[in-house]
Amino acid sequence: MAAPRMAALAAALAATLAGAPAQAAQASPAPAVGQSVSLVTTSGAATFKLCRNWVFTHTCREYGNVAVPARIAAGDSFEITFGSNPKTMWFRVKAVLLQDGRCLLIPKHEDMPAKGEDEPVDMLIVDPCRVLR
Repeated sequence: MAAPRMAALAAALAATLAGAPAQAAQASPAPAVGQSVSLVTTSGAATFKLCRNWVFTHTCREYGNVAVPARIAAGDSFEITFGSNPKTMWFRVKAVLLQDGRCLLIPKHEDMPAKGEDEPVDMLIVDPCRVLR
C-alpha cells in the first residue's frame, strides 16, 4: 500500500479512535476515501490479510474467500475460518474504513495508527462493500 494512502487511513482511524467527529459533510452522499463508516453490507466473502513481525522484517499473507456476515459494524465480533489447513479465530472489528469501493475491517488487536506508515496491518478486505446510512 502506498505511503500517502496509508497515512490517510491512519489519520482517519486516529480521528475515529479519538472520538473526533467524522469529516465535514460533503456535497456528495458517499463517504470520503479513508473515512471511517459505521455500517456496511458485504457479499458474504472477504480477503483476510494476516501480517507478522519477524524482528528485522514483516511478512503478510492473504487468505481469500473468507466467509463474513452480510452486515458488519464497528464493535461486531464474528468467527472467521481461513487457510488450506483451516484455522478459526474470532475477529473483533475495531474500525471500518472505506477505500476505493472496498472496506477495510481493522481488528481490535491492531494498535494502528500507532504503527509506522510502512508497517503492515492485519485486516479483512471486503470488496465490494456498500455503506448503509
